[in-house]
Amino acid sequence: MNERAEYPGQRPADPRSAPTLGQKIADRDRLTGETGHYYGVRELSLREQDPLTYERFYSRLQAACMAAREVARYVAASPGGREMGEAVWALATAEGDSLALSEGFVAHSAAFPVAIRFMSDHGYETNPGFADGDVYVSDDGPTCGAPHPGDTYTYVPIVHDGELIGWACAINHIMEVGAPQAGSWPMFAIDTYMDGFLVPPTRTGENLQQYAWWNELWKRRTRAGAMNILDDKMRLAGCAMILRAVHEIIAEFGRDYYVQATREVIEESRRVVMDNIRNWMVPGTYEQAAFRICKYKGLQKIWAHADKDNVIHVHLKASLDERGRFHCDMDGSSRWGFHAFNGYPGGTSVAQMMALAGALGYNTKFTSGGNLAVTKNAPYGSVFNPDTTIAAHTNAWAQMIQISVMSFQTLNRSMFLRGYLEESFAVSAPWDSVQGDGVLADGTPYGYTNFELLGACAHGAYAYRDGDPAVWFIASQLCNMGNSEEFEYLIPPLFHLGRKLEPGACGHGKYRGGIGLSTVHMVKQPGQRFSASRAGSACAFFTENAAGMFGGYPSPGAVTAVAQGTNLPALIAAGDTPRTLNEMVGYAQDGRLEAERLEVWKSDAPEHTLHENDLWAQIAGMGGGWGDPLERDPGLVLADLESGQVPEAFATRLHGVVIVHGDGPPQVDYEATAARRRQLRGQRRLQSIPVRGWWAMHRLRVLAKEAPEPIADMWRSATSFPDYARYYRDFWQLPETFRW
Repeated sequence: MNERAEYPGQRPADPRSAPTLGQKIADRDRLTGETGHYYGVRELSLREQDPLTYERFYSRLQAACMAAREVARYVAASPGGREMGEAVWALATAEGDSLALSEGFVAHSAAFPVAIRFMSDHGYETNPGFADGDVYVSDDGPTCGAPHPGDTYTYVPIVHDGELIGWACAINHIMEVGAPQAGSWPMFAIDTYMDGFLVPPTRTGENLQQYAWWNELWKRRTRAGAMNILDDKMRLAGCAMILRAVHEIIAEFGRDYYVQATREVIEESRRVVMDNIRNWMVPGTYEQAAFRICKYKGLQKIWAHADKDNVIHVHLKASLDERGRFHCDMDGSSRWGFHAFNGYPGGTSVAQMMALAGALGYNTKFTSGGNLAVTKNAPYGSVFNPDTTIAAHTNAWAQMIQISVMSFQTLNRSMFLRGYLEESFAVSAPWDSVQGDGVLADGTPYGYTNFELLGACAHGAYAYRDGDPAVWFIASQLCNMGNSEEFEYLIPPLFHLGRKLEPGACGHGKYRGGIGLSTVHMVKQPGQRFSASRAGSACAFFTENAAGMFGGYPSPGAVTAVAQGTNLPALIAAGDTPRTLNEMVGYAQDGRLEAERLEVWKSDAPEHTLHENDLWAQIAGMGGGWGDPLERDPGLVLADLESGQVPEAFATRLHGVVIVHGDGPPQVDYEATAARRRQLRGQRRLQSIPVRGWWAMHRLRVLAKEAPEPIADMWRSATSFPDYARYYRDFWQLPETFRW
């Protein structure tokens, strides 16, 4: 190790006397595996001997990370970096295990060990070497664990007395990744060569300063170079604060105390998380399935092998044992394909922890100890672990979030079984965004992503009450839609006409989910060119999650609507403009909005070139329902109507509630409501069949291979894994020779 900078507590030392990073990783793996305790730590001796010093030590680590976040995002940041919870700063051990984190993207700590192990395995320790204050950056799924290239990581080695003792780490979601399709989540990419500005862990600076060529790469290889450089400086500024704080802490507490205490901290949190699993959850196996569509058919005529529609099958068996271990088996998920929705194992670990980190680590120090309680099987060759180096992953998060949803759904079902009604809710996360690029009137090019419908989703319904809108997001502790003004200067031609809740956009039930958000943007002064496309998770075209929503309806998927060639100036002059997507479509239907072209996309809206007075609208962020909609209190239905949260048509069709309009406010006709509900239940009985009959009918369809080609292709892909093929044949009682 070399030491270029001087900090309190540093002394020159012979670097050859320190254990290598590879030795440290091997020792950690061996001792943890042999004993079941992190690094073989069986006794929390420092905590027991002097708990006040131990807690004061950890508070210093935690404070350093929190200060890094609160200061760095105001030193330099894009609007997304400053406004949103899409970032985190952390301190990790030399092996990459997180010790303390700021608020924000805490689950991304699960990716840190991927990059550190990769650098160790590939000789980085000697070429180029790790010196105090060096700067490494990566956004590559296979080599650093990033869920997708829009998540960019910074790692700063902390070297003390010639020994690598830790890493200051940061990650944030950048504004644009430089792929052929503009944005943070390009939805069209057929292989990794279309993933954009993709780098494995790379030394990009030293002495806490980036090399000049690194900034030039951001400028040349991404459309939002200035914004991405600001975020790069933001991450590094926070890492610099953590590095200096660690040297000061070592100077105060001593190197030996630091090393032992950090191991005890991780072991302590591991025990607490496993205790929480035992206390909150019921041992057993929880099986779920989810889906993500990818409609590429007809989008292009260059790559024939990618000219197809895909249905990605996400299969999860979550197993909980009596010791408090949580295992996710994804066998039976689709194989990787020539599309943008593949992922890699590190990103899958992040997805797991996004669901579980806050729920299971709420009462302990937040470290990688929780990761040790959660394991997974991502079959080699699957969409979560491609057996190739060329699989694209630009929009992996669009399907990977289903792992988060199903893991959290497992937690909620299990808590419900334990009787924790107040904590259990129906989980979904249909986020969305608008992304693209443009050229200003003076010839300046730029790229962008608007995160507002990503960071503020609704809670699903609880077992005893409705969910709340815009208060939760599965990927972050910090729910935030950001300020309109911030995104408007980021995207000069795109202005908000409306930003509000979309009436009726939720999963309905005895208790409904929180209402989803809708935005309507208008285009003004688009310059030489302006384009937009959609990126997001669930699409309204296809079911998101087949796990069920505790008896209620699932949340709707996201929708995009585009109106081009409109009479918007006349609407503005009349003071009557649409504020939500459904209002925009309704205006077009009743003639108020005139449009040469109106498109409603229930799948990924491809890139559109937009012009003056065009409109772009979206709905996303809805929560799922809980319980039978016919059991909803008619008074709650009436309250929703009066507040404008749910349209009146929903009251009769979904809830069987009859509303009477007279001279005064609307009222519930309780007698007519009871009759209407009896009628609806009777219709259900006439339409229903026993499960045995359903199974027999669909078994015949399976035997005849009756399915649209994308579905048949999905089953061919899923059953190409031997264990799942056996499971599938057993369920349908098929012959051994059956193949889709």
